[in-house]
Amino acid sequence: MRRARTVGTIDGMSGKAPSPFELQRLIENLLRSGTISQVDQAGYKCRVKSGGLETNWLRWFAHRAGDVRHWSPPVVGEQCMVFSPGGVMAAGFVLVGIFSDSMPPNGDSGDVERTTYPDGAVFEYDHSASALKVTLPGGGTADITVPDSITVQCKTADVTASESAKVHSQEITLDAPMNIVTGQLVVQGLLTYTAGMAGSGTGPGGKTAQIDGDMEFINGHGISTDGGDIVAGNISVQSHGHIEEDAGGRTAGGAVP
Repeated sequence: MRRARTVGTIDGMSGKAPSPFELQRLIENLLRSGTISQVDQAGYKCRVKSGGLETNWLRWFAHRAGDVRHWSPPVVGEQCMVFSPGGVMAAGFVLVGIFSDSMPPNGDSGDVERTTYPDGAVFEYDHSASALKVTLPGGGTADITVPDSITVQCKTADVTASESAKVHSQEITLDAPMNIVTGQLVVQGLLTYTAGMAGSGTGPGGKTAQIDGDMEFINGHGISTDGGDIVAGNISVQSHGHIEEDAGGRTAGGAVP
C-alpha cells in the first residue's frame, strides 16, 4: 500500500497536503491590494487593510536599502500591494506607490518627473526642455554643506535675494573685465586700487567726490587739473591774492582769498 506523500509545512500547517480551500486561500494571499492603515516609522513597518482583513506589521519596499538607502515612509490611506511568499501574509512585504482617487497623480506629462511634498514643495525635471525646477513654500530654507568645493558653470546667472545677501570667505575674487555696482558701495576696510581711478557724476553735497579725512600724495605725485579750480580752506589756487612784495620780489605774507 502506497503512503501519502507529504509536503513542507507553511505557517504552522501540518505535513499533510493542504485542502483545496487552503490552497485557494494561499493563492489569494500571494498578491493582495489594499491601503495603509497604520505606520510605525521608528520600526519601519506598516499595516494594510485589504477587504475585511488587516495585516500584522509588515516591512515596505524602499527604492534602495543597501549602502545607498532611500527613506520615504508610506502614509495612512496610501494604496498598496502586499506580496506574501507562499501565500503567508505574516511574512509579506508591502509595495506602495499606487495612485488612487484620494491620492491622485501630481502630473499628467510624459516628459516631466515631479516629486511633490505635503508642505507644497516641488522638485521636478522636464527632460523635453532640459529644465530643472525646485520650488519651496513660504518660510522654506535650503542648506547645502560641501567640505571641499562647488563648481557652477553656466552662460548667465541671476540671483535675487529680496532682503539681503551675505558672502563669507577669507578672500573673494571678482574675475571679470567689467564689474558694475548699481547702488551705493560702502567699503569698511582699506580700499586699495592698482590701476588708477576714474569717475564722474554728482555725489554728496553736489560734489563728484567727497573725503572726510586727510590725503597724502607720495613718490612725487600731486594734484593736476585741466581747468577746474583747487580750493584749500577758502583760498582758491586760480584766483587767490598775495600781500605786497618787497623790492626783491619776495612775498611779504601768505596767500589771501
